Amino acid sequence: MDVARRLFAESGYASTSLVAVAREVGIASSAVYHYFSGKDQLYRAVFEDTAPIIWERMYESILPCESMIEGVEILLRGRGGQRLPFQSHFLASMPTVARLHAELSDLLVRRTELQLPVFRHLAELGIATGELPGFDVDTGTELLRTMVMGWFFERFWHLEDRTGGIDVILVALRAIASSVAIGEPQG
Repeated sequence: MDVARRLFAESGYASTSLVAVAREVGIASSAVYHYFSGKDQLYRAVFEDTAPIIWERMYESILPCESMIEGVEILLRGRGGQRLPFQSHFLASMPTVARLHAELSDLLVRRTELQLPVFRHLAELGIATGELPGFDVDTGTELLRTMVMGWFFERFWHLEDRTGGIDVILVALRAIASSVAIGEPQG
């Protein structure tokens, strides 16, 4: 799994083959074909070996948080625990791979299912603490998912330090927390 994750992350889905994975592992390609009839099955296996673990760790890392903003900062600063090799690059490229290869498009739904508990918990916490005034859980969940995942993709695709974006997101969330409920008249 580690070798396949690395090759998918470094070379992309189209350029990675079962033969290349077998060669890197040092086994006959027939051994890989014994377990995976095609590259799409291997890709799915790598996804299921990566994404659930990462999102479960993120969920566990935010459970002790007393505020939504604290939880978001934990996610953005990568304090969610030990990482798997090449997991960020693999996960960041997955939506593009799933859009370009129809046989993997259902992984986009699976990805959202894995993310939902993390962002829903943060939204529920934000509503309970008053950090998301006037938001319902679904809207708060989508706001947080969009902000965090948008930052994650910007960081990945720009291949540069995007830590400044963390502070911008936290400032925006603090501004929301200090505002009146959405839709309520001001002044």
